[in-house]
Amino acid sequence: MRWGEDTIQSVKDANDVVEFVSQHLPLKKSGSNFKALCPFHQEKTPSFMVNPTRQIFHCFGCNIGGDVIRFVMLYEGLPFVEAVTKLAGRAGIELPRTGTGEHHDPEEKDQLFRANRIAGGFFTGMLMKDRAGEQARNYLGSRGIHSEACKTFGIGYAPDEWRALAPALMKEGLSLKESVGSGLLVESEGKDPYDRFRNRIMFPIRDLSGRVLGFGGRVLDETLPKYVNTPETVIYHKGDSLFGIDIAAPHIREAEEVLLVEGYLDVIALHQAGIGNVVGVLGTALTQQQARRIRRLTTNCVLLFDADEAGRKAVMRSGEILLGEGFRCRVAPLEPGEDPDSYLQKKGPEDLLAKTAQAMPIISFVLKDAREQFGEEGVDDRLKVLDAIVPYLAKIKDRAVLGLYLNEIGEELRIEQGDLRARLTSVKSRDQRRLKQEQEPELRLHRREELLVHIMVRDPAAVQKVKEQISSEDLGSPELSKIVEKIFSGVTFNSLISSVDDRMKDLVSGWALEDPVEGTGKALDDCLSWFAKRKLQSSIRETKKKLQEAEKKGDEEEFGKLTRKSQELVKLMREQEKTGSQPEDNGPATSPGGEALE
Repeated sequence: MRWGEDTIQSVKDANDVVEFVSQHLPLKKSGSNFKALCPFHQEKTPSFMVNPTRQIFHCFGCNIGGDVIRFVMLYEGLPFVEAVTKLAGRAGIELPRTGTGEHHDPEEKDQLFRANRIAGGFFTGMLMKDRAGEQARNYLGSRGIHSEACKTFGIGYAPDEWRALAPALMKEGLSLKESVGSGLLVESEGKDPYDRFRNRIMFPIRDLSGRVLGFGGRVLDETLPKYVNTPETVIYHKGDSLFGIDIAAPHIREAEEVLLVEGYLDVIALHQAGIGNVVGVLGTALTQQQARRIRRLTTNCVLLFDADEAGRKAVMRSGEILLGEGFRCRVAPLEPGEDPDSYLQKKGPEDLLAKTAQAMPIISFVLKDAREQFGEEGVDDRLKVLDAIVPYLAKIKDRAVLGLYLNEIGEELRIEQGDLRARLTSVKSRDQRRLKQEQEPELRLHRREELLVHIMVRDPAAVQKVKEQISSEDLGSPELSKIVEKIFSGVTFNSLISSVDDRMKDLVSGWALEDPVEGTGKALDDCLSWFAKRKLQSSIRETKKKLQEAEKKGDEEEFGKLTRKSQELVKLMREQEKTGSQPEDNGPATSPGGEALE
């Protein structure tokens, strides 16, 4: 971690979670909590709770929760360090610049952002004020891009010179390493570094906070390559960035939908036409990282890609990713040869908005495309169509929606529902095996261990009783053992929630905000009894192992001691077995309220 626990806590203390969340969501009082519709998934009945006492939030619909820092990370799509920095700035707290823990020096990142900010100002000045930018101004004018949009998006021009930007960066005190590390300059063996971007219209690529991550440079004619982009740097990753996201974010939240287009000019043209909820995927098909960044703003998406073969393939790849990330994805196909910018110029914003409103679901689009490609006369043709559509069906998580599509597709392709579902099950099983290999290890918690920690988080008065009978090492789950160790040490709840990973934040915040129920004492006694039995069973196994070793060595004295100890332990076990639950049972334990913990 870049900062110590005290620093993180001071930032959280200065940013009341209720006050901060209320700036983004209409909170209503609900008992000791505040509630609202969850911003992280679609719902009609509020299940998103914010607690002023414990300074946490939790949604009981999607089971996401945490502190004010986690809310900023999820709501604004920021990494941890940037979320803390934003909250610190909001509270007027100056964060220390010491410490390590990131893969890259924070100072290095700051300097790369500074280099891009200086370069952005240089490019903008060249476009707006310098004679060298006249050709670029004329080109943008011919494409219908107004000066106001240029200012909004920070569009600039890189002059047709090998070393125009380099002196400007050095004048501002940036080192050669920083200038090259930002991707703005290119090192040349035996020569001075030269500008990467030359004679190009420059589009800054910014994050949600408006910081420039990198640039895309477009030629003014048909010279190849048409675009040159900032290479991968410490702060810029093409597959994780979206053009116009900083400007579009409030419009996306308001519309509860995002329009995805391919290019810079498409985004700007739609924005000029009053369509603000649009972002660009930087000329490539959408990535999973980009989809997850958008999902923090909305789960409704319309794909508005170019009407060519590359655009069709991009729709196919993007649609599958969006379905897998839980999006409601639709496609607004344009006429052949058109892109959103050209379509807008010819038919106007009203027509384009009507087309997006009538966009077809991605499943319907893929089915139509496959039928056009393979036909449906013979059995083999219908099977090819089926093979094309099933991978998309396998991504749908809503069972009701999936059922409707299966009925429709079965009728259209004249395929029995049983056969269709069997093919779908086969594809799902294959995908699950692949994902299991790729994803992080599943979080597996023993239900009684989970219940014990659950009780202590919800009822701190139970901590002392638990502490007298077990230790943190008695828990088999490393994640839960860490939490118990923290609880036993007497940390505050705020420190506890800060110290666990996101998966555990979701669990712990939910436990903490559940209403008190009857039966907590009985559930706690059951858990402690279970732990006692498990410890006894472990002691019996260990004693038997030592008995075997003593017998092999012929140590009669040790063998006698261990025999008596084993007999005593077995007697204790028989007595405790009369109390009920068995230590090896890993089935559903009962929560304090009596419900099964699944």
